[in-house]
Amino acid sequence: MRHRIFELTQLDAKTLQERSLKLCEEAGELAQAVLCATGAPGSAYKNLNVDDVREEAADAAIVALSVLAQTCDNEAMFQEQIDKLFAQKCDKWQSVLKRSG
Repeated sequence: MRHRIFELTQLDAKTLQERSLKLCEEAGELAQAVLCATGAPGSAYKNLNVDDVREEAADAAIVALSVLAQTCDNEAMFQEQIDKLFAQKCDKWQSVLKRSG
């Protein structure tokens, strides 16, 4: 899937700024789906459920990876950055959980 995201990013003419703004849009759609799916007041009219949350989360994740792909010179660098950055961020998350638990 990483290969496909990198390839599609190369084919898409969006600038880094446009792609980052698209990520903000997707995050908003995810938030809207979560609010509706969890029964937040004023959101029931949207009629969204956990399937919509999953779909919007996938959209946001793909666009976020596309932002990362656009900052890389080639696919190998993209793969390396995903592995490196995800490991660093998961380690940080784990450290925070250990401190709070």
